[in-house]
Amino acid sequence: MSRIAYIISAYKDAPHLARLIAALDDGQSDFYVHIDLKADELPFRDLLGEKAVFVRRHWVSWGGWEQVEYQKELLAAVIRSRKPYSRVVCLSGQDYPLWSNADIHRHFEAHPDREFIQGMNLTRCANAYQRNKIVCYHLFRDLPWHNLWLKNKLIVAARRLLKILPFRKPPVVRLQDGREADVYFGSDYWALTLPCARHVYDRLCHEPEMTRYFRTSFVPSELCVQTLVFNSPFASKAMLYEGEYPGLSGLTPLHYIQYGHSIKILTEADWPVLQACGKMFCRKMASGTSDALREKIDKLIS
Repeated sequence: MSRIAYIISAYKDAPHLARLIAALDDGQSDFYVHIDLKADELPFRDLLGEKAVFVRRHWVSWGGWEQVEYQKELLAAVIRSRKPYSRVVCLSGQDYPLWSNADIHRHFEAHPDREFIQGMNLTRCANAYQRNKIVCYHLFRDLPWHNLWLKNKLIVAARRLLKILPFRKPPVVRLQDGREADVYFGSDYWALTLPCARHVYDRLCHEPEMTRYFRTSFVPSELCVQTLVFNSPFASKAMLYEGEYPGLSGLTPLHYIQYGHSIKILTEADWPVLQACGKMFCRKMASGTSDALREKIDKLIS
């Protein structure tokens, strides 16, 4: 059976993360975990013990560049392990599997060269709202402020001011080899082959112009990896989306997610939909709120 590296980011609900890892821990999987620097790491370490490799922590703000930095930390840990993984799967600490481990392995083994990452081309997109994610400047998201109310006020004020002023970025990013690359957009959650994951990590280390470009883009973690994959030799094996913007759930290949003003926390009432969705994972779940749902899933996948 092939071996999977799960890279997971978490900032709360250590008990659920422990249950997630227990559900996926089949002896053929390893777990690499990043805990937000704002969170207390001790409950996670107490519950997980030696079951996970913990990486250097970053102060993470939603929509900021540090989300890419912790992905880079996780990929580095996977690559430094020198283990022959067939797949690197990116999850959040509030995910849960909807398939058995045997079915997950079988699916990846049946598609050994497939890069399970979707991308929508923003450079050539006619939707101005979506293009603004890259051509407009988005500042201050990485400020390590505890006062989120004040920080959000600053972010919104800067965004409104910069929309009025005539400052725009080109809808392409310049790469180290001199190419002007189209920018692609998709979900944070993907599953790459190890060679593709190595390529992404290498480029994250050696593309300073790209880093500068995405630091002032909107939610760079939904842009950076997609742009690297779809401008690489792995592009033909990835999942290009063409058409009108389908919503972020439509660009998430392996996860069932209900997006609205925020991501819905799933409960037992969502069980019929989850049974029919065909997705490998769901997001998001929470201790207490999702316990009855998790019990139903466990009976299905055990």
